[in-house]
Amino acid sequence: MDWEKDPSYCGKILTGPYSQPLKERVAACIIGSRQFEAIENPSLCYLAAWHEKDRIIWYEFAGRRLSELLGCRPAQVAKVFRESVVERRVYKYRTEEPGIRKEVLQQPELASFRKQLREEVKKTGLIEAVYKLRLADGRTIWLKDLAEIERYPEDRTSISLGCLTEVTKELEAAEERERLVAALQEALSKVKQLSGLLPICASCKKIRDDQGYWNQIEEYIRNHSEADFSHGFCPSCLEKLYPDLASAMSQNQRENGEFTGQDHRHHRLPDRNEEKK
Repeated sequence: MDWEKDPSYCGKILTGPYSQPLKERVAACIIGSRQFEAIENPSLCYLAAWHEKDRIIWYEFAGRRLSELLGCRPAQVAKVFRESVVERRVYKYRTEEPGIRKEVLQQPELASFRKQLREEVKKTGLIEAVYKLRLADGRTIWLKDLAEIERYPEDRTSISLGCLTEVTKELEAAEERERLVAALQEALSKVKQLSGLLPICASCKKIRDDQGYWNQIEEYIRNHSEADFSHGFCPSCLEKLYPDLASAMSQNQRENGEFTGQDHRHHRLPDRNEEKK
């Protein structure tokens, strides 16, 4: 196949000064990727490449649906993809404890971490990450990237054969769960609870705080919880302090057929005008 005359080929390797094994591998990958795309598979195939001492990635193959999604020509996919990335996530199993650790890089951080990321790729030979992209039309999408890396030392070049799968719904649902958990944690952080032994005076009922000061019980509870107070009299104290009012209230209850025993109803504190009457 004459790749120089192929209008859909946008790479460098098949028309450049590279080794025959690398050219044969790239050609086979492109042909296979085109066949894979022809069966309308939902995955977005690509074949990327880069020189080991160069920070710029180019695409030897970018599927038609990938270029349509990014709103650009296949030759522009690498640049548009790079500029569209808002966030990169990698999920790794923890070694120190059960569970999965999420590592997040925001767009401004990616440029400085590209070399480190490529060094990590050399060790594993795999790329597995999730990218958040903001498209030209304002939409935000998530793409999961899964690729295998092959190195060609003679050419000082690496290629990445992979596919992108849209996982927008799944990641948006996960973000919503994270927002709800954060809101719940914030709400819980505002809840104050009293616990342990509280030193309280057996006579006046004042409570001693950690600094050794004695506080009215209302003040202490108000400062150490979200509770507040409204004041009144229980039936016993009302009868002791305001016997006339207590008697009138009991008479009124009897006339209305209400219960008149020593219950736990809250009686409002009478104001001074009522006392004078």
